[in-house]
Amino acid sequence: MGRLESEIAEYVGNYARRRGYPPTMEELISTFGMISILGAMFYVLNLYRIGMIRNSLILIPVKNR
Repeated sequence: MGRLESEIAEYVGNYARRRGYPPTMEELISTFGMISILGAMFYVLNLYRIGMIRNSLILIPVKNR
């Protein structure tokens, strides 16, 4: 596991413990400077696949147009 994956796993875990729910994709993108939702999803899904993130639903906010 890479450094960024470790940081994301730690961030998601701490965030969920403090607030009772996981961060949104927008929060991950803004915190880690990722350029797209697809990039953020890649890391989150990989962390879920290897068991670093469990039972977390990452919400993707819908913007009003």
